[in-house]
Amino acid sequence: MTHFIRPTENSQFLIVENRTSHFEEPDRGLVGKNALYDSNALVLPDLTRQMQKQKELYLEVKEVRVKHLDEMTRFRYKDDIFDVVGWKGDLYPFSLHMDHIMPLMSHRAHLPPSAHTTFVAKDFVICSFLPRPLETDNDALKVPFYHQNIDYDEVLFYHEGDFFSRDNLHAGMMSFHPAGFAHGPHPKAMKGIGNKTETNEYAVMIDSRWPLHREVILDQVE
Repeated sequence: MTHFIRPTENSQFLIVENRTSHFEEPDRGLVGKNALYDSNALVLPDLTRQMQKQKELYLEVKEVRVKHLDEMTRFRYKDDIFDVVGWKGDLYPFSLHMDHIMPLMSHRAHLPPSAHTTFVAKDFVICSFLPRPLETDNDALKVPFYHQNIDYDEVLFYHEGDFFSRDNLHAGMMSFHPAGFAHGPHPKAMKGIGNKTETNEYAVMIDSRWPLHREVILDQVE
């Protein structure tokens, strides 16, 4: 899928490449097709606006890079690739703002992470954890229960907020739990939940069927 990103400020990106299939919306089942997020919240590219902005910045894009088998091939064109009448195809770039995602909630039971699935692929899923009211039932567990994924490796990226299920975690950090590795809330998190009535966190989770391997660079920041 061809895409173009033009940041307006210094930015850092968490990039998840889908190499074996295409991203799809999750099966919403009993909660209905408008749960989690409405399809109208998916924003498509505005080529007219993009072209106008490039003219204002005296910017031309004449190169397309195609990735295949981990190698890049560059195609260079005579004219700006955005100077077109329109575009057509089955695959297209879109954006979904996290503020437009509506988390599923239950006042009696803590829902499993799969309830927060945003996109699915053949070999992995992407979940989004956002601010939401906590469970109110007297016997409800307000923090994630201890569990182990026997089929999936799990990576969590902590974007912003107070990550109540972990101790000493800050924005920009990541956690990694290989398949079969039992994990759950830290002891201080159990005590710190106290009288909290809502979460205040923004995090992205990737659950992968394929085993994940750490890059050496991670040893420098762990």
